[in-house]
Amino acid sequence: MVKVTPELVRKRAEHNEGELSTLEELSLHQQDIEKIEYLHRWCPRLRILYLQGNLISKIENVGRLRELEYLNLALNNVERVEGLEQCEALQKLDLTANFIYDLTSVLSLEDLPNLKELYLTGNPCTSYRGYREWVLNNLPALEELDGTTITRSERLMALQSLTSSHSTVQVDQQLALDTRAREREEYERCANDRKDDDEDDEGWWRGTSYHTPESRLAHHRRLAHLRHSQHSGYTDGIVKQMPEVRLFTEEGRPINVNSAKLEFHFTEDENNNCFILEVHTYKYLDSSLVKCDVEPWYVRITLKGKVLQLVLLEEVRPDSATARRSQITGHLLITMPKLVPAKHFGRSCLPEITPLTCRTSDVTSSPHATISLDYFKEGNNEVKHLQVSETRQVDYKNIVDHSTRSGSIQCSPPTNTLRQTPLPDRPNSPDFVDDSEVPSLE
Repeated sequence: MVKVTPELVRKRAEHNEGELSTLEELSLHQQDIEKIEYLHRWCPRLRILYLQGNLISKIENVGRLRELEYLNLALNNVERVEGLEQCEALQKLDLTANFIYDLTSVLSLEDLPNLKELYLTGNPCTSYRGYREWVLNNLPALEELDGTTITRSERLMALQSLTSSHSTVQVDQQLALDTRAREREEYERCANDRKDDDEDDEGWWRGTSYHTPESRLAHHRRLAHLRHSQHSGYTDGIVKQMPEVRLFTEEGRPINVNSAKLEFHFTEDENNNCFILEVHTYKYLDSSLVKCDVEPWYVRITLKGKVLQLVLLEEVRPDSATARRSQITGHLLITMPKLVPAKHFGRSCLPEITPLTCRTSDVTSSPHATISLDYFKEGNNEVKHLQVSETRQVDYKNIVDHSTRSGSIQCSPPTNTLRQTPLPDRPNSPDFVDDSEVPSLE
């Protein structure tokens, strides 16, 4: 059972900055409230009150809300219309889908001068013969009933059938009240028989259920008990042992774990030399509930206590890792640079090698050997390699001509086509002064 407390009212009154004394509109729908209390003390100036979707069985402690204009009590367990005689400003009352059998209890509203709209759809009393005519005759100030506007001709016809509608309503109401009394007795008897079967959930749900306030309340309490048992870890009095999630082996090595049941994509970006992990986190999940931990050999994402841990194939740099979250999809993107640069993994990771063919006439006299000079740049240093391909055995002692000390490998000198023709001398200007102290520009 949920009680109306100041904390609950302040939580639902954020638009008024938590101040209750001046609150004019309050929404307490679907809060499992079973009793209305204290609202007339904390919020005396309420004009609009939403209480639909609760378990309220009696309208009480509302009569002192003199400024109340709209009261919504739909989808509750109300059986009588009462406690509203002092609500002088009440203009709209919604009692849809309750358990009102006593239609004569509507007479408690006849002294409300401002009541214009009344909703009783979904109550047993609406099935009585002459129901609508009876309500129109007893509430002459009403302008709309069950969402249908009351016309002048309809009101005149209701006056003509006043006697017949009054008699039929009394007969049908008495039959319904007798049926309701038998249902209450039957429920009490079945409730006593079910006390021994409370532990059998499947049998309890398969049992006969009646559309009564008691049955609706029992179902709600049963569901609340099951939710509380699952949340606290207890089921049928037995402690529910949650399996322990292992993140490391006995030797201390990390292992792959996905207790969060998250979908993810793990890829390797060779161009940028890094690992990329995209985790499909929930779109509307607050980022404060997502924790990301990048270690040299594994990455761990904790989502509301659930863990996603992946072991990395190579060591990464945690201090350079980045984690970003998409504002559109809510996905988490983690970029983890590798520790070892790509150029240290072999020549295949280096830029393409450009071969330069040199003249071999001065290198060796053997017609079966070909020598080429290849170079590539590693960082800012140039590395040269001498490659020899042969079709037969080569005399390596004759590769270098010792008679020539200047070197055996002679490459064609670079040609510069920009300075092939000399530039003409430009004559001196008229105000030129030849100062001997100024050094020459050559």
